[in-house]
Amino acid sequence: MAVTRTGHAMIGFVGIRWIWPVLSEAAHAGVPYAKEALFKVAQQTTYPSYGYHIGLGYTGVGEYWESTTRTRNHQFQGSIGQWFYEELAGIKPAAAGYSKITIQPLPGGQYGVEHAAASVDTVRGLIRSGWTQAKDGSLKLDVTIPANTTATVYVPATAKGKVTEGNRPAHQSTGVRYAGHRLDAEVYEVGSGTYSFRVTA
Repeated sequence: MAVTRTGHAMIGFVGIRWIWPVLSEAAHAGVPYAKEALFKVAQQTTYPSYGYHIGLGYTGVGEYWESTTRTRNHQFQGSIGQWFYEELAGIKPAAAGYSKITIQPLPGGQYGVEHAAASVDTVRGLIRSGWTQAKDGSLKLDVTIPANTTATVYVPATAKGKVTEGNRPAHQSTGVRYAGHRLDAEVYEVGSGTYSFRVTA
């Protein structure tokens, strides 16, 4: 999509549901062009794209991409909204009722998306995840985990020596347990509380 389709998804309503989680998983695994494709499709403003519908003044999602679409409230096409929460900001349940949480954001500073933040109000309380990525690649990731829950936080970094939490090396910070490197991130297990991770370039 990023190379041959100039950043357009060019798929139907069945494919649009799965393009976001599948390409996000590929991006975390380092598959070439996966991350580029995600951010190009998400930010596209010409036909066919979400941005094209926004430009037409739609407040919902059309039945199909063309401007002649008969109806404009077809949320089966709106799975990008789920991607904003679960992949871009990275908030995902890891057990029923959010008793365990995964925070695995997908920063896109190199593709023009330098900040994202989201919150999910669960039966256990409010979960927050917000990141800012500077042009030099450094990253700020702020996370809030509600009471009586635990979370696995994937901090996008190449080495644990680049990650701090609360102005200390993250693996030495109170309430933070280092769980190793996985995919494109340093991984930490945390309990309830608010955490401020920082990654140097």
